[in-house]
Amino acid sequence: MSLGVVFALLGAFSFSLNSVTMRRGISRGAASQGLYVTVFLGAGLFVVASVVTGQAFDLGSVTANDFVFMAASGVVHILGGRYCNYRAMGAIGANRAQPIVGMATLASVMIAVVFLGETLNALEGVGIALVMVGPALVMPRRRSAPQAVPAGGSGTEVKAFQPKMVEGYSFGVLAALFWGAGPVLMRAGVESNGLGILGGTVSYLAATLVLSLTLLLPGQASGALSLDKSARKLFFVAGLGSGFANGFRFSALALAPVSVVIPLMRATVLFTLVLNFAFNRHLESFEPKVLMGIFISMIGAILLVI
Repeated sequence: MSLGVVFALLGAFSFSLNSVTMRRGISRGAASQGLYVTVFLGAGLFVVASVVTGQAFDLGSVTANDFVFMAASGVVHILGGRYCNYRAMGAIGANRAQPIVGMATLASVMIAVVFLGETLNALEGVGIALVMVGPALVMPRRRSAPQAVPAGGSGTEVKAFQPKMVEGYSFGVLAALFWGAGPVLMRAGVESNGLGILGGTVSYLAATLVLSLTLLLPGQASGALSLDKSARKLFFVAGLGSGFANGFRFSALALAPVSVVIPLMRATVLFTLVLNFAFNRHLESFEPKVLMGIFISMIGAILLVI
């Protein structure tokens, strides 16, 4: 359990690194381009990790049902959730997207209630209310015209970031639904065998297979490769962060229950705020009500699973 806690916190920091670098990357490239880089890179990292840890050689001990759950987690969580999260971040920024995608915890609880017959207590009811309040607070009251700001002393001006709220909220909610189901599927796949790294490898390979098929679509392969140098570097760093984060998370889920891992993983919000303030201040909103929305939704998510 103690090692699971450490892995969860390391995963939270790694996810924040992914979020901050991806935010900069999608300001220079498309969300789909970032998805190709991070998923393919993550798959390679997990294959290496599974061989180094020896879990790759335990594949024969995994049941067919566990294998299906692992693969389904990859398609749902890594592909669906990640793409929608990238689109949400690109539309409204990582800070504003945090409370919305944070509703993934609420989605996990609802899945448990509907499909596993679990019940809600009063504390969890308060958590649901807080999770729902958070996204409402990050919505700007009025849309102002984007103001021009100096571009590094060059004498030119660039438009300040202007959030696209409908797109951001739509993809944020979809990301929350996918990410709510993902941990439940992964926990089901590794609970009986404890092979978290192998579970992550199967998950990433399943996502890679599905994503590779999209390259067969006309123009998709050329579009995926048409990245400028700076975006490619940022997506690569984001892929490393995501790969390590998922490795830590899957390992944590193999050692500790979802009710322990998920609240600890919400520390990603705090790490992301600090890193965004240091590196992405020109792209993010740090308005008091946005910060309040982030913290309220984080508290609500924790109340849902304690």
